[in-house]
Amino acid sequence: MLNWIKKSLFGQPKVDPYDQCTIEFIEECKRQGCVPASYDPQARSFQFTDGRNVNLHNLFATWLPLDQRGRAEAIERFVRSIDESPKHADISPEALPDQLMPGIRPRALIGNALLQQWISGAPADATTEIAWLPFAGDLAACVVRDMPLTMAPMARDNLKFADLPIEDAMSKAMTNFRARMPAVVFEPVGDGVFGCNNLEDHQSALLLLQPGKDYALPPIEGVPIALVPGRNLFYLTGSANMPGLARLLDMSETANQTANFCSSMILQWVGDGWSEFHFDPGTANADRQRLISMRQSTIDYDFQKQLLDQFYQKQGLDIFVSNVLVLQKQDREASVTRLTTLASGTSGTLLPQVERLGFVKQTIDPDTGAAQESSDIADVTWSEAMDIVGHLFEPVACLYPPRFRALGFPDAEAWVRLKALARRV
Repeated sequence: MLNWIKKSLFGQPKVDPYDQCTIEFIEECKRQGCVPASYDPQARSFQFTDGRNVNLHNLFATWLPLDQRGRAEAIERFVRSIDESPKHADISPEALPDQLMPGIRPRALIGNALLQQWISGAPADATTEIAWLPFAGDLAACVVRDMPLTMAPMARDNLKFADLPIEDAMSKAMTNFRARMPAVVFEPVGDGVFGCNNLEDHQSALLLLQPGKDYALPPIEGVPIALVPGRNLFYLTGSANMPGLARLLDMSETANQTANFCSSMILQWVGDGWSEFHFDPGTANADRQRLISMRQSTIDYDFQKQLLDQFYQKQGLDIFVSNVLVLQKQDREASVTRLTTLASGTSGTLLPQVERLGFVKQTIDPDTGAAQESSDIADVTWSEAMDIVGHLFEPVACLYPPRFRALGFPDAEAWVRLKALARRV
């Protein structure tokens, strides 16, 4: 039994931590009588007989730092949550308002969840998208249905079914949050940084409250500066505390390894809300912050491309989803930039919005129809490209990070202008 998983996990003489977590997960599934049907070692996800896909990324990040007893408890709870999901799939319009809680989630998660719905056969529109409101940078505010073991962000069609506009749903969720949350507790973690995790899965919702009014601030220097690497963690320091800001930057660099990842973005309170915090331009911290942001965006684009390729393949559509190329001059981190390319003779290419856009004039072999390697390239900044040929690019709805559909290739006049800019680099 379960030969498919044994072959995937026991091929090496020494089991690494992720595989050990997976083995313990399977054993707990057997104990609870919900054995998965198959395992995808590349995606590190399990398929159950009812069609559900379960990824172990968040479980592993939670499991790894725990002792053996804590690991067993985490896995036992996680497997019970898998069983809870289908039992509470039906939504009651009458009961839903009292089940809602607010949350902050990455926009990329919302976009990817929608793509996964499309891959599963949902209509390729926004009806099954998680309902969200703009927040700051790469984050969005949403409402989640809070159950004993699980929490699920509500989709647009969920709220429509309950006759709840997103604004009304958020208002009710905030009322529930204020009534149910315990007193916020901050603990020092060093360098004038304070951490809070006693709100558990609702920790990120602290960003929807006013610091110093809705909860007491720890002894920080200056205006509040925050980092929310995962939905269970909230870190705070002050704008006048440089060691604390440097500590937040360190945490930001590894934020995407956090269970239930939220953001690597550092935020600043500006009097009536949070906005992105940026270190002074030209400083080492600013360069490092730029790299962290760029790396996370690249990770998001890479995963988005995987999902889009899977969706178009399932639909039988020949649409090229362009890659992100990271370019760096040797030993010069500050020189890092990203490039994507558009080749002539193609149509419908989906391009990520990165720092540079390269246009490639292809030569087509008349006998084979194959494109030949070309050295006729115009590599310009994204903004320069949009100034000259922006009419050739159409934003693609529902995708985050954003992509643009190429509607054509620059004509001769535009090509001359692009080449002139490219020569200046």
